[in-house]
Amino acid sequence: MRLWRYCIAGLLFNWLAFVFWFVVPVRAVGFHASSTQLALLQTASTFFYVLNSIFIGKLSDRVSRALLARIAVVMAIIACGLTVYIGSLNMLFFVVPIMGIAGSVYWPSVQGAVGAESGPDRLDRTIGWFNFSWSIGKTLGFVTAGWLIATHGHGLTLWLAAAAAAPILLLYPGDRPARMDGPHAVDAGHRTAFRTIGYISNLLGFAVGSIFVNLFFKYLTERKLVPGWDTQKFYGIFLGTIYLTQTLLFVVLQRGSAWTYRRGLVYGAQLLCAVAAAGVTFLTSDAALLAAGGLIGISLGFANASSIYYSLHGPADHGKYAGVHEAVVGLGTILGPLAGGALADLFDLRMPYWLVGAGTVLAIAVQETVYRRRPSS
Repeated sequence: MRLWRYCIAGLLFNWLAFVFWFVVPVRAVGFHASSTQLALLQTASTFFYVLNSIFIGKLSDRVSRALLARIAVVMAIIACGLTVYIGSLNMLFFVVPIMGIAGSVYWPSVQGAVGAESGPDRLDRTIGWFNFSWSIGKTLGFVTAGWLIATHGHGLTLWLAAAAAAPILLLYPGDRPARMDGPHAVDAGHRTAFRTIGYISNLLGFAVGSIFVNLFFKYLTERKLVPGWDTQKFYGIFLGTIYLTQTLLFVVLQRGSAWTYRRGLVYGAQLLCAVAAAGVTFLTSDAALLAAGGLIGISLGFANASSIYYSLHGPADHGKYAGVHEAVVGLGTILGPLAGGALADLFDLRMPYWLVGAGTVLAIAVQETVYRRRPSS
């Protein structure tokens, strides 16, 4: 399959997207946004992402996935260009939904294509390298955006991101018929249960990740935790640490499928995230904060890899389940910062990170219930 072209396209698209989402909270704080307003910016984008992902996932099983991906790239470039010229927080609320719709068109389409062309017999390696590529894009987006904004301003930063994504329009592969599915060693009822477990784990993971992306800059700024650093640069390095660790985990996971269909690993990764996320509120050194970020990255990587694998490891309808996976991603992205931002404004800036612990306990309880009540094959 043309995996390398999907991988490079995913890297470039995510680099654009996460440069954009680095700029958005920084600009919003410059417009004196509260924690709740920061969360609502993400909600304004992701609301459309959630609704549209399910629709696009089903549509991508019937129409050209290559065309859908190219439409998404054009929309993302437009969102970056418009953000350069906004002059108020209200205007920012009108721009961010464009990026949400772009992502909801791109990711179900490309994941459905990768799953359909791969087939179940080599899905672990295919998904592993695909995850590695888009995660590299996300990591580079956060790390380079912090440096670029600090040295060149937000305008040039966004135009560079838009220019870097333009080659996708030529690079993205054309459509091919799906491979015939081979035999599945795991029965249908087991796969169904683990698909739901993966969705719940990824819902929690993206809620946590989005809390850090949208709210942690304000936490660092107001608590003055890293006085020896430019706050924007440290914020970028911290987020980069999370997603670099996630990326490295994807490399490990692509070496085999022994990690799949094991509930203990799913639950353990979630608990690791809860401890690390709550732990940042007790840390005061830059090294300790970065170490916590690395642990969070391991957990988020495992949750995302599990959700994608279980979505695509099954007969047909690859786009449909990829769409559900992306809708869950969007829902977590909304709920995390929205609940965390409200708690931060009402009580304390540390509350969003303590919320993760309670959310983890609830998630594990629901996941275990789903598994025990799984349908028989």
